[in-house]
Amino acid sequence: MPRPSVRTIASLVGVSAATVSRVLNDRPGVSEELRAKVLEGMREHALVAPAPVTEPFVGIIVPELDNPIFPVLAGAIEAKLGGHGVTALIGSSTAKGPTELDYISTLVRRGIQGLVLISGRHANPAADHGFYWQLYQRRIPMVLVGGHVPDLPVSTVTTDEAAGAAMAVAHLRELGHVRIGLAGGQGYLRPSQNRLMGYRREMRRSFGSVVDALHVESDYSLTGGHAAARRLLAAGATAVIAGSDLMALGAVAGVREAGLRVPDDVSVVGYDDSYLAAHGDPPLTTVQQPIEQMASAVATAMWQRLQGYHAPHVDHVFTPRLVVRASTARPPARGAAHETAAHETAAHETGGVGHGGAGA
Repeated sequence: MPRPSVRTIASLVGVSAATVSRVLNDRPGVSEELRAKVLEGMREHALVAPAPVTEPFVGIIVPELDNPIFPVLAGAIEAKLGGHGVTALIGSSTAKGPTELDYISTLVRRGIQGLVLISGRHANPAADHGFYWQLYQRRIPMVLVGGHVPDLPVSTVTTDEAAGAAMAVAHLRELGHVRIGLAGGQGYLRPSQNRLMGYRREMRRSFGSVVDALHVESDYSLTGGHAAARRLLAAGATAVIAGSDLMALGAVAGVREAGLRVPDDVSVVGYDDSYLAAHGDPPLTTVQQPIEQMASAVATAMWQRLQGYHAPHVDHVFTPRLVVRASTARPPARGAAHETAAHETAAHETGGVGHGGAGA
């Protein structure tokens, strides 16, 4: 008799195709009770097991490993894919190392069966997206995280970046802040654009207008956050919303360098809720990305494509949440200490006389 497919066995036995695949290939991750159920069900239906197949192999490419949100997200996706019986390889494309395209070319030559691309060129609307279309035409399953390619029919996973920035503004407004600054990432990146949109929308809703000087573009790094905070302090900000937890830690350093305290004089909000946030000094209030939910969505979308399901592609947009910790508080009365620090920050930025490092 013809050998049934894994999906046929799964349907008859009443379990998932991933479970059947792990049982037939003697893979871990299945309880003895469930393994026995699959084998007994096959015997009851007189099913002949299909020949073992090679375990699916998927590449996960992140833009860097310095920002902890990327390895955390990639690791969560790898674990979720493992639950489907899929092996994943994680690679990081950096400015000084292999690029995203280098990794993709190598993996395709080695017979990769799927690609999860996190904050790659698809996060830059102005970038060349031609090779994504080439991958699609070659029928290589893809899931894009943190951006999309217009009209490309593949599943995407992201958080509502605009909503996250608006949550941060609303929290600071409720504390009494008015001069709320945004230390955004590079302006050409889609997440930066979305967060700026949410920030501006909530500032207009709350205060009727937006002060351009209270938005600074920088890069998603410690030094980027430090530099942005110095400029925002010079513009009179009493609170800083950073584009990442890494930037937020840099902003805290910039505030302290200006002779001010967090949160007594200046409040700081991060973004991501990476493992750095809870262990900051002080622990960071931050916008949390739902990593486990995002990873599950990525793994499910990839598994469906690898199994040949013809489900329509889905744009998953998850809602972040604000995690309040010790880096935010009510603004201080506008006193001499803050005015002096802002003046000295401005002098430092314009090449004038620097400030002392004493605490306020």
